Amino acid sequence: MSGQVELHGAAQATPATSRARTLLGGSIGHFIEWYDWSIYGFLAAIFAQQMFPASSTAASLIASFSVFAIGFLGRPIGALVLCPLADKYGRRSLLSITILLAGIGSFVIGLSPTYEQIGLAAPLLIVAARLLQGFSAGGEAQIAVAFLNEHAPREHRALAASPQLMVVGLAVLVATAMASLISSALPQDDLIAWGWRIPFLIGGVASLYGLFMRRGLQETPAFERSRAQHKITIAGIFSALAQHPKETFIVFALQLCGVHYYLWLVFLPTYANMIGGLDRSLGFAGNLIALIVYCAGIPIFAWLSDRHGRKPFLITSAFGFVLLTYPLLSLLSGTISFGIYLFVALVSALLIAINSAVAATIAAELFPTHVRTSGIGIPQAICAAIFGGTAPIAVTWLNGLGGVAYVSTYMIALTVAGLLVYVFVMPETRGRSLD
Repeated sequence: MSGQVELHGAAQATPATSRARTLLGGSIGHFIEWYDWSIYGFLAAIFAQQMFPASSTAASLIASFSVFAIGFLGRPIGALVLCPLADKYGRRSLLSITILLAGIGSFVIGLSPTYEQIGLAAPLLIVAARLLQGFSAGGEAQIAVAFLNEHAPREHRALAASPQLMVVGLAVLVATAMASLISSALPQDDLIAWGWRIPFLIGGVASLYGLFMRRGLQETPAFERSRAQHKITIAGIFSALAQHPKETFIVFALQLCGVHYYLWLVFLPTYANMIGGLDRSLGFAGNLIALIVYCAGIPIFAWLSDRHGRKPFLITSAFGFVLLTYPLLSLLSGTISFGIYLFVALVSALLIAINSAVAATIAAELFPTHVRTSGIGIPQAICAAIFGGTAPIAVTWLNGLGGVAYVSTYMIALTVAGLLVYVFVMPETRGRSLD
């Protein structure tokens, strides 16, 4: 009976004529979030000396990636503030706030004066912008996960919510294309002087468009039913969340394996340049092809998980990375060809797609409606702050200590921890009612 009510409510709230707007409005903020994070990762090596001057190029790069990591510190704060507000006041209004904050951060980075012009204030401005974007991201993805999954019919939930995961690949793809375009189109001096700012300003403009798209979106039927049945308070949300320690732990583990995003989809061109001397423009081009495969794979694996369950896909992805991380990274050592790099990028993108197709829907299916965004958002943001934001700097540091062997050991250890949770702790969630 509850399933019938849910499907009927979802159909009333999201008719076919408004489904496209719901998907676009719910997904566009996630696109901008990943575009912002990715373009910073791609261009950090280019603007590092302008904003973070140091005695060596390596020191400037580490300082720049340290700010990439600092941005993730805003995520737990954003999750603690924004996700409970979304559980109390609704998903729709908070999604408008998160996309606006992300856009402000992009404009600040794109317009920030250099260290030579304003001294220490320049890196401080970048830090402030990254913290603001991190604060926004701490709510954006998690609230959007709840929004899209609560609008989706139960029997096709992962497939219906998959556009949000596809836009991760699309955002990184667009950021990769943008980085590749300006790197090849502009002379090196112009690229360093001002060209790197263009992608950030485009991200700011895109956020304004996203804010426009989110106006008039319908609230989710699951939230409307929850609000009618419960008197929701912030204190009550945290109290209820404390009753779900197992689910919270599982979401942390889901995000733990999400660290692969940052190595394979964002940092790989820089890493291949660092250890194999691959030209960055070739690395960006290889990523474009791999990301197309990633985007194409998401709905396929999501559709299969709606038929066969979620757990097999998480286990397959994690087991694949345990087996293949060291061989794949070893192929990037020394002098490498574009073909070898493309092979590495394609295999890793496919494994990430298998994980991405189901991870967000599993997180949504673990929690009841009145704590869903908080249950997803807080453990995800804490894990992302610890492991996701530090991934580029950790890989750079570990590579300096012991090369590919040290980097692989670190990545495999994180993956094994997640794999153990998938096998022994996490239940199968396919078919659960979101009420």
